[in-house]
Amino acid sequence: MSDNIKLMRLLLDYVEAYASEHNNDDIQEFSVFLSNHVSRASSSPLDSKPEKGDHVNYKKYRDVEFSSDLTTLFRFAKIYIKKAFANTSFKTIDEYGFLASLFKDKSLLKSELIQQHLLEISSGSEIIKRLVKSGLIYEYADEKDKRARRIALTEKGEKEIMLSFNEMHMVSEIIIGNLTEEELNNSLAIFRKLIYFHKHLHEQDKNFSLEEIHSNYLPK
Repeated sequence: MSDNIKLMRLLLDYVEAYASEHNNDDIQEFSVFLSNHVSRASSSPLDSKPEKGDHVNYKKYRDVEFSSDLTTLFRFAKIYIKKAFANTSFKTIDEYGFLASLFKDKSLLKSELIQQHLLEISSGSEIIKRLVKSGLIYEYADEKDKRARRIALTEKGEKEIMLSFNEMHMVSEIIIGNLTEEELNNSLAIFRKLIYFHKHLHEQDKNFSLEEIHSNYLPK
């Protein structure tokens, strides 16, 4: 009985903490709040912050493991994407991304297209050159600013991107793997939060050094 009372007191503490931060009685939102706080409280300090110089055991830390796992997932994705591109005129995810953006937006300024994909101007320009040479896109002068160049799909490019959509949809489903719908939704919420964080950082301070980014954007 004493254990139950202790548990109820702990739960009341969380209820009070939730009430101080949220002005509602949504049980589902409270369950997320409770899960996050209990997980945070039960985590060992050794698991959360790697010690400098501990290069041998670096993978046991959650932040390092997260980055490592994300990189591993990307590598698996690249394998599937390569299979999807086997019968197309483009060979990289950036080339596919450029065509997909132009299919959606019809035409974009050269600089807009490159910035959408977070590439350097030189790298993006090389991709555009390859796609122009392949006959998948074409450039033309912008009506408002003749010095600016716009990019659009050719008829061949439109057919090519349309043919690749089914394969890329299969890639997406394979990458999702055995996640349940709830797990997928939770993952998407986390990814959107991270993308918003990095998008803001990229737009405001992309020229900062690694040390400046770490100091200015991460909690002390």
